[in-house]
Amino acid sequence: MSKVLNSSKFTKYLAVAGIGLMPYTVSASGAPEEWEINGFVTQGYFHSDHNNVFGQSEDGSADFRELALNTAWQARGDLFFAGQLMSRRAGKVQDGSPRIDYALLDYRFDEGTRGRSGIRIGRIKNPFGFYNETRDVAFTRPGILLAQAVYFDNARDLQLSSDGISLYGTRNFTDGWVDVDLLLGKPNTETSVEYAYLSQDWPGALDDGKGFMWRTVYNTNDQRWRLGLTMGRFNLEFNADEPSLATLPLLTQMIAPRDGHIDIDAYLLSLQYNLEHWSLTAEFSRQKVNWGTLNGIFATDPENRFESGYLQAEYRVNPRWSLMIRYEELYLDIDDRDGTEAEARLGKPAHTQYAKDLIFGIGWQPSSQWLLRAEWHHVRGTGWLPEQDNPDQNMLQRDWNLYALQATYRF
Repeated sequence: MSKVLNSSKFTKYLAVAGIGLMPYTVSASGAPEEWEINGFVTQGYFHSDHNNVFGQSEDGSADFRELALNTAWQARGDLFFAGQLMSRRAGKVQDGSPRIDYALLDYRFDEGTRGRSGIRIGRIKNPFGFYNETRDVAFTRPGILLAQAVYFDNARDLQLSSDGISLYGTRNFTDGWVDVDLLLGKPNTETSVEYAYLSQDWPGALDDGKGFMWRTVYNTNDQRWRLGLTMGRFNLEFNADEPSLATLPLLTQMIAPRDGHIDIDAYLLSLQYNLEHWSLTAEFSRQKVNWGTLNGIFATDPENRFESGYLQAEYRVNPRWSLMIRYEELYLDIDDRDGTEAEARLGKPAHTQYAKDLIFGIGWQPSSQWLLRAEWHHVRGTGWLPEQDNPDQNMLQRDWNLYALQATYRF
């Protein structure tokens, strides 16, 4: 067997990180268990020399915290229940109101030496890339922030979960195994999604939507290689509030969206290579967004294509200490990578259409319950900054630095 699998250090790492590889898992024994209740508390502090992230970070902001309670119960060998209630405060993007993060029934209808298959019903985490299902679990993240180029916090609600049904399965082969997930459902469409895809909170709401997501991941038996492909499509219905629109200035009425829909096609390619001390990860994403039916200003550019990706290296010094370096790029329009066309059309600074981010991070786990992290971002561009925390886009600086601290306690 390979050194990767036999390494005690790598096994300890998996034991620590594995608590969140899936937010809901069934025990291998298949025996009924008691209800379990666990949770975590995360507090962050952010300081930037320009621009704001999670509150007024130019002055130093502690306006980021996550609190969660989760429970799980295996009623019998093939039937499993899981749920999590979460409060997340993130500057002006999220106000900390409690919400159901996930709540589902998992029925495994087939299991054998060649694999297993099952179905989940309820509010289910979207199978998007390597990190989406556990993006809120600090112990399973490689740093304080996931790669914003791919796991866009502005679109977090849309990416995070859907209310619907999911089929999943694992197929074993001689050299490894393949995991497949297919989800059909109604995605979450909070106000933050409007900011992400419509640039602001227009009169009206994204009240209805539907979508699907499919992911396939190949894993080698020695846990050295992981290769994944994610494909998804969302159709979001926007219902304009005509009475409120009528009270706005005439120019705003002319550019505002009307009743229509946004079609989003997403593709994500993921690759990871693991060694005893190292994990190297790369993900590349493309999105095609069609919003032409909304009319208004969106009729001037009815279809857009996003492109983003990152390269990341993690080094596990020992089970307590880890280091991380990552480089990521985001382009909100691959036909306008420098943002000059958007600046001419929309009046926003060109640098709001892209971001290039170099990150260095360090993590320390003094015990199995505590995790402390520090992180430095050197950024060119403001493409992933939340407009809620930066209402005057003309005040943004193209080149900026972000310094972050985070403490997490789990129980």
